Amino acid sequence: MELNQLKIGENIAALRKAKGLTQEQLAAQLGISAPAVSKWETNASCPDIALLCPLARALGTNVDTLLQFEETLSDQEVVEQINAIIQTAMQQGCPAAEEKLQELLHRYPHCAALQFNAAAAYDTFQMFSPEIPSLWKSRKKALLEELRASGSSAYWQSATIQLASLALSDGDPEQCAALLQELPEHVGDPTSIWALYHLKKDQPEEALKLIQKQLYKLVNQTQTCLVSLMNPKLLSRPGQMLHLCQAYRAVSQAFGLADMSDAPMMEAYLQMGEFQQAADCFARYVDIALGPVTFPDEELFSPGLTYKKQEGFQATTQPLRRLLLQSITTEEKYRPLFEYPVFTQALEKLKASV
Repeated sequence: MELNQLKIGENIAALRKAKGLTQEQLAAQLGISAPAVSKWETNASCPDIALLCPLARALGTNVDTLLQFEETLSDQEVVEQINAIIQTAMQQGCPAAEEKLQELLHRYPHCAALQFNAAAAYDTFQMFSPEIPSLWKSRKKALLEELRASGSSAYWQSATIQLASLALSDGDPEQCAALLQELPEHVGDPTSIWALYHLKKDQPEEALKLIQKQLYKLVNQTQTCLVSLMNPKLLSRPGQMLHLCQAYRAVSQAFGLADMSDAPMMEAYLQMGEFQQAADCFARYVDIALGPVTFPDEELFSPGLTYKKQEGFQATTQPLRRLLLQSITTEEKYRPLFEYPVFTQALEKLKASV
């Protein structure tokens, strides 16, 4: 990032005040005018490069601190930055959010946690802006490949798995298999040992956070497995699909996670010719899709998970609702549902939301 792009004015002002200097006194030490200092502190301009060392000495610091240089970000800072970018995507659109994300990645090019979370952000961009999935996918792939090349122990395995999934979606099963074969067959989970360690060190809060994070991970893996089992190629009877949907719903409700099980349940009832039940499922699905975002149960996952609840946001994005509407109104298999008032009323709600 170039010097004129940095926002260091607040830092200069804070350091000056900590030294007990007025703008005039600081300006006199540097041989410049007081208005020049004022412009720095309001980010109207930046100090000349030749003044950085004298300015740092005058403020009792070094240039790195003056410019707020950080080699990397903490995990908490990464989460905060990515959350802010997602908010930008929701409020200003994905192009504006992606510009901020690229700027952040250029500023911290060696932060593995940032790269990993940025890759996940591109999945969110695809939800908000599904009309250009190839762009988001290519940016995500580049980040995951960079993570693999870095050899980051914390993210290498997950990056490899995600790249394998992308290879499969790109129609390259051999590349997918090659990547998966690089993964170790047996990886132990040290969570319980680490929890005991923290308890031994009289750090129950750290032990709690660790276990809650692992629980959240395992619950999400359970949901993913259930969704994978819903693949029609794996099921011989619609009744199996219903059973899986009920299991998915039970898990979601038990842990306070988003429950979208009515969508596959509707498909199962359609296959069975149970059109009233299918229409009821669609109505419930629309209510959930138009409802507020669901957050994990705080009693089970806090303080292990850190997230900021935002009011006024719906569970699904407008582009996704538009795709759903297009599918429901154009695919022939949904024709029988139009005879049911509960279905048509829900369809009107969906239309109004897009």
